[in-house]
Amino acid sequence: MSDYIHSAPTTGAAEGTRASTQSRGTQMAWALYEAARNPFYVLINIYVFSAYFANRVVGDPVWGQALWGYILSTAALCVALCAPLLGTIADAGGRRKPFLLACIAVAVPATAILTLARPDLGGGVLLIAAALVVANICYELSSIFYNALLPQVAPSSRFGRVSGLAYALANGAGIILFGAYLLADRTLVHGDGAWPTERFVPPVVALWWLAFSLPILLKVSDPAANKLPLGKVVGDGLKRLRRSITRLRSMPDVLHYLIARMVFNEGFIVLMMFMGVVGSGVLGWSGVQLSVMGLVLSVVAVGGSLFGGVLDDRLGSKSALQIAILGCVVSNLLLVTIGPDTVLFMATDPDTTGSLYPRIADKAFFFAEGLAAFFVTAGLVSSRAMLAKIAPRESLNELFGIYALSGTATSFLGPLTIAVLTQLFASQRAGLTAGLIFLFGGLLLLRKVSAGRGDDAAMPARP
Repeated sequence: MSDYIHSAPTTGAAEGTRASTQSRGTQMAWALYEAARNPFYVLINIYVFSAYFANRVVGDPVWGQALWGYILSTAALCVALCAPLLGTIADAGGRRKPFLLACIAVAVPATAILTLARPDLGGGVLLIAAALVVANICYELSSIFYNALLPQVAPSSRFGRVSGLAYALANGAGIILFGAYLLADRTLVHGDGAWPTERFVPPVVALWWLAFSLPILLKVSDPAANKLPLGKVVGDGLKRLRRSITRLRSMPDVLHYLIARMVFNEGFIVLMMFMGVVGSGVLGWSGVQLSVMGLVLSVVAVGGSLFGGVLDDRLGSKSALQIAILGCVVSNLLLVTIGPDTVLFMATDPDTTGSLYPRIADKAFFFAEGLAAFFVTAGLVSSRAMLAKIAPRESLNELFGIYALSGTATSFLGPLTIAVLTQLFASQRAGLTAGLIFLFGGLLLLRKVSAGRGDDAAMPARP
C-alpha cells in the first residue's frame, strides 16, 4: 500500500545512513511488528471474537453476521478514503514512525475495550462495534507506514527474505495464541454465561500487539525528515498518483487485470473473513472448534502457497489464477448448501455427540473452509505474479503501487454485500452467495486479459 507514489532516488549520504540501520537485529525488530498485529486479524476478525460477537453478544446469528459485515465494510471504506493520502506521506521520504505509533496507540486500547463485550449488552453493542471499526482502521493503516520502513531496514536484495521472516513470525504468533486460547478454555471456569475464554482474547491480543510493537518503535530509525511542506508533499504525490492511473489507458491488459482483481479479491475476502461467524451461527461451533480449524488451515494455506507457485510456473499466471478462483467457487458453492442437518441441501444426521466435529455437516464445513484457504492462498500467489508478467518493466514499481491501491479501494464491497444479502433474506447462507457473485464476476473479467499465459512477454504499452 505504501507503493502508491514513489519518491526520488535516495542521495549518497542518505544511502550511507540507511546502510548503518540495516543490521539483522533491526530487520528482526521490523519483522516482529507483523507478529504483533497478526493475532488481531486471526483471533479477533476471523476465528474467535467475530463468532462470539455475532452469535453471543448480538444474540441473533443472522443480524450478527449482517452487523459484522457492516462493521468491516465501514472500516474498509474509511481505509480506502485515507490510504492514498497516507500512502503519499509515507512515500515522500519523511517520518513514518510517528504515524505508526499513532495507529498502535489507538488500536491497542480499542482492542482492549472489546473485553467489555458480553451477552445482553443492549445499547453497549454500539460501543463494541465502534471499537472494532477503529481497531480495524488502525490495523490496516499501520501497514502503510510499516511497509514503507522496509527499505530503511534492509537492502533490496533482502526484501524477500525479510518480508518472508515477518510472515513466518506472524504465523508463529497466531499458533502461540491459538494454543493459549485452547489452554485457557480448559482451565477457566465456565457455566455462568460470562464467556470468560472469549472475553480473555481481546486484552491478550492488545497486550501482545503493544509488547511486540516496541522493537520497531525503539530500534528502527526513521529516514531523515523531508524539508518540504506537508501540503506540497501531499499535493505532488496525489498528482503523480492521478498521472499513474491515467497512464493505464495505454496498458489495456494491465487495466483489465486490475479491474478483474478488484472483483475476485472481494470473493476471497468473503470466504476468509466470515468463516468464524458462519461456523458459529449456522453450525453452533464453539471457539475451540474454530481455533482448531484455524491451526489446521494455517498449515493448509502453506500448502496452497506452494501449490500456487508450482502451478504458476507450469501453466502460467492466468491459468493458475483461473484454477484458484474455480477452486474457491467450489468451496463457496459447498458452503451455501451446509446447515446443521444438511450438506448439498440433502438431509444428514444432526447428532452432535461424539468427536470434536461429529456431524457430517461439521466435517463438510471444515473441508469447504480448508478448500477455501488452500485456493485463496494459491490465488494470491498468482495474482501478484501475473501483474509482474503483464506490466511493462519500466513501470513495474508504479503499477505495483496501483495494484495495492486497487486492493484497498473496493475492499468494503465484499463485507457490505454479504451484510445486505444476509439482512435482506434473513439467512446467513444467503449472505454467503456474495462470494459467488464476486468470484464469477472476476473470472469473466479475467477473460479480457490476453497476456500472462505462461511466460509470454507482456503486451507492450501503446504510446
